[in-house]
Amino acid sequence: MARARLWAAVMALALSACATGGLAPSTGAPVRHDDKFGAAYMVTVLREQLRQAEVINQPVIVTTFVDLNNLNRSSVFGRVMAEQLLNELHQAGFTVSEIRKGKDIFLREELGELILSRDAREVLSRANARAILAGTYVATERTIIINARLIDINSPLILSSCSFQLEMTRELEKMLTGESPF
Repeated sequence: MARARLWAAVMALALSACATGGLAPSTGAPVRHDDKFGAAYMVTVLREQLRQAEVINQPVIVTTFVDLNNLNRSSVFGRVMAEQLLNELHQAGFTVSEIRKGKDIFLREELGELILSRDAREVLSRANARAILAGTYVATERTIIINARLIDINSPLILSSCSFQLEMTRELEKMLTGESPF
């Protein structure tokens, strides 16, 4: 019952965000206390605004979020944002493909067992998807503005989009610059 009330509150907030262009409240407050990056909120809006509902049951690929000022640059923040959204998409019932899954498990004494890969030849040869979740972010003095969009893999058409703002913190600054510990 409590879960149903929480879901209803999330949906109400998502619908109100749709009316304002999908932008979260300017305070950057997440919808849920555990939604640190706004990923659950963003997936709720993306799902609500989805123009082709069948996309939910077809493979979606999630890519690393990039700096809006330089689309060839990302950060720990961009990678974490993609990971958070991948998780929330899966939890929301989307069919999500892990394109970084390698063919083999590599055993490395100092690292452990590894299966994820960034080998482009390996990844692209198996990228059988209907849509791609891509996104950008830009840091301001007080916030990080995050833009996410589900893009049709066979065309430039946007199937759904959403924006969210996070309040800038020292931890987020470190994630943007690569300074550790985060």
